[in-house]
Amino acid sequence: MSRFTESRKITARPPLYTVLIVTDNPHAIVGPQSKLEALGYDVNACIYDGHALNDTPKKAPSALLFYFTDYIESLPHITSALQDHFAPSKPPLIAALSRPGGIDRSIFDSIIFPPAHHTQIANRVNSMVRLQEMEREIVARVDTLREDFGIDYELKEDALRQPYRILFIGKASPEFMIVINALQKRNVEVVAAFTSFSAFDFLHERTFDAVVMNALEGSEPAMTIGETMRRNSKLYHVPVLFLVDPETFNEHAIAYERGARDIIPADAPEAEIAGRILELANYHRIHEQLKREFGEVGGEACQDTASGIFNARFFTRHMRRVCRNHREAGQPLSLIMLRARPSATFSIEDQYVQAAMAQLGGILKNLVRMQDIVARLETDVFAIAVPRLPQAYTSSILERVAAIVDCAAFESGDRKKGPFTISLDTTVVEMMSHESSDMMIGHALSDLSAQPIRLENQYVDIPQSA
Repeated sequence: MSRFTESRKITARPPLYTVLIVTDNPHAIVGPQSKLEALGYDVNACIYDGHALNDTPKKAPSALLFYFTDYIESLPHITSALQDHFAPSKPPLIAALSRPGGIDRSIFDSIIFPPAHHTQIANRVNSMVRLQEMEREIVARVDTLREDFGIDYELKEDALRQPYRILFIGKASPEFMIVINALQKRNVEVVAAFTSFSAFDFLHERTFDAVVMNALEGSEPAMTIGETMRRNSKLYHVPVLFLVDPETFNEHAIAYERGARDIIPADAPEAEIAGRILELANYHRIHEQLKREFGEVGGEACQDTASGIFNARFFTRHMRRVCRNHREAGQPLSLIMLRARPSATFSIEDQYVQAAMAQLGGILKNLVRMQDIVARLETDVFAIAVPRLPQAYTSSILERVAAIVDCAAFESGDRKKGPFTISLDTTVVEMMSHESSDMMIGHALSDLSAQPIRLENQYVDIPQSA
């Protein structure tokens, strides 16, 4: 069983992230706004009347969404003005435009053209915010390695230079083949699977940057494959795109619910179709590269070898930088501290307890975001630092951890008596304005140690942290 104590209770805060919708058509943003709010964003609007921006906030948002239908040619000037206004913050710029408008697309981090469902737009904004969070934390970790450990870690770019690999699934219709040929001209490696059976063989044997489904003659096979991919942890993040007949396809909402990331009309310009596929492929490639970087940064000097998570030395050094960055940015930072102990009605040899504790570290790492910082401070004490998240929002993390750990069984070495479980005591603190990182960690450890130790069904003593 898991037990949780909130330390230094702090009043719940408004939504964590804000999106500023910059638009020349305020009536058209109701749909995207509601979808973003459903994802937990605080949404504000800034109206462009053809001459000036109205209601521009002073504080930089988490992302800027440009929803334009008429004054698209004015966007280069508008984006430049807003970037200057919000400097030094650099929120991602996402555009949802009614037409290309002949502007330089590179001014945006992501761009969406019709037909764009409101869910698609909200999901794209959310993805760009998450990507920026990951990039921010990986840079901070590299800085800690260089300045505190004397390790010059170079972020790898080789993977980003490799040709994209796209899987096409479905009948080789003329429209489908036009898209395939267009991508091959752009040095994209294209793999074609004409049945769902061969498609999953490819998906399990090779890695792909995106999957394009032929839904021109029917959407159910594409939706089934998309939904199946979402149930597979390895394939969950691979972007799925549907190529559809705009005259007959009307299941946009259902398609997004079942895994589609973009729905492309087959009569769109060839360059636009290729561009939309490659944008999502590029995002996925960057995301996967960052995942690898997160797993490799630090090496033996910074990791607890047994569990594969950070050790106490790296954690305490890195937290100084993380706390300073959050304090300067006026952002919340929470710290979850966990104490684990074996729970069984029989004695357990120490080697199996140690193995279980190491496994627990890996479990915790897989239950949180990549930018969260998971470390093993003592044999039985683990820490999870949660950037940009106030204490009031950590309950979902604790519930997720409890749900998995409470059900986990660990090898006891005794086949007759079977496996044992692990019990957790947890506490959460949020960084106070006057606190250093050492003070914050000390308070969390103190609160954890103050919890009464339960002795029932526990037959192995694990050293407690001071």
